[in-house]
Amino acid sequence: MGLVKNLYFLNRSKYNFRPYAFGGLSGEKQIAVPRNGRGSSYILKGNSRECACNEFMGLRLAKMLGANVPDTYLVEPKENMYEVAIEYLEPMPKPDFDRVKVEKDLLHEYVYGFIAHCLLKDRDAIDFLFSNNMIYTFDFGDAFGIDDFSIGIMENASEFASILPAHFLSKFTSHGIEYHPETLYAYESLVNDLQICDKAYFDAALEDMCSRFLAIPEEEIKGMLNALGVQYPAALVNYFERFIDEMRKFCQK
Repeated sequence: MGLVKNLYFLNRSKYNFRPYAFGGLSGEKQIAVPRNGRGSSYILKGNSRECACNEFMGLRLAKMLGANVPDTYLVEPKENMYEVAIEYLEPMPKPDFDRVKVEKDLLHEYVYGFIAHCLLKDRDAIDFLFSNNMIYTFDFGDAFGIDDFSIGIMENASEFASILPAHFLSKFTSHGIEYHPETLYAYESLVNDLQICDKAYFDAALEDMCSRFLAIPEEEIKGMLNALGVQYPAALVNYFERFIDEMRKFCQK
């Protein structure tokens, strides 16, 4: 438990907290500033369980896929508030698309960030931030098909069995899961609409991201899932495990 908390949880005792009302992150937020004045500050985003678990898993997995994202940690619940700590990055004016197209690193960061949201089934608009002369993506709060209603069903499946159709409950409680990533949307947006890259670049990026995902050590996946299990129901941990399994099948094709 100690190792899990050191690797995946923000230590509240080392930070001072104050309200934070800026930036593109939705939900109620605070900023955590290191008490010793050293290290990164973190934006605490919360007010719902879905937001915290999706951001944590989304940002961690996106980084392993090769996307440029801020660091993230879970935060132990306080007064039934579920929160996630996201590294604070000082924003800079975003580069225009003409610059992104010709600068190798910026192109990589933009394309990989865009595809990451689609692979993780993010239903919200795709957000980017320019900081330290790099493009970061963030805000996976609506990824994975998980929301507070879904979590409630997982916790109380036996009670809902008498009022909800069996096929609906099975989406959250059975061993199978539907995984249909929005890679066609990513292709049409990046290649056809924005013309950020060509087909060859997109195909190579998607193949590389799938290879990276398949290479994630099993102990790394288990570590993240065990961290979720500290404060979330076992059914939710199982859902993410099944989501990752289905994503692996897609990446193997």
